[in-house]
Amino acid sequence: MTLATRLLLTLALLGASASAAAAQDAPGPLAALLARGANRDGPFAKRGTAVANAVVQRAREQLGRRYRFAAASPDRGFDCSGLVKYVLKSVGVELPHNAARIAHEGERVEADTATMRPGDLLLFGRGRSTRISHVGIYIGDGRMIHASTSQRRVVETRVPARGASLNLRSVRRVLRDSTTARSGSD
Repeated sequence: MTLATRLLLTLALLGASASAAAAQDAPGPLAALLARGANRDGPFAKRGTAVANAVVQRAREQLGRRYRFAAASPDRGFDCSGLVKYVLKSVGVELPHNAARIAHEGERVEADTATMRPGDLLLFGRGRSTRISHVGIYIGDGRMIHASTSQRRVVETRVPARGASLNLRSVRRVLRDSTTARSGSD
């Protein structure tokens, strides 16, 4: 087995849980690769996957928590933007506690499940209104986690189809491929 193959296998085995300190303590060639920006999740993993997975995991940890208007913590409960703010803050992304203001964060992404990535923010309006009134977190496979006013708790549901009472108006990406946060408008 060549040195390059061993290094690639080692990188693949490190996984998302390896810390930056562990990378600094890695032996010569591995430390050099990591210092040059090698993806610790493996050579074929998309950058940002570990951060997106952390977002999805933190959102799933809130499933079943109660809905409470203007709340943004597991103890008090969550409204839709409070849930998004709390979950994204866990990976270093600061967002406003307001769905309409969140609609101006990050970069716009095509509102299509083929384009959306786990961790993207889904913004909704009611009926024909262009006003943003709800936000959730896309978790992949056409599903989202959000604080539902009708179910009075944090739930995992399918992304509503067009024509539902909530219509998908915008998708925003606040997670970068190589770092955690992206803020500002288009």
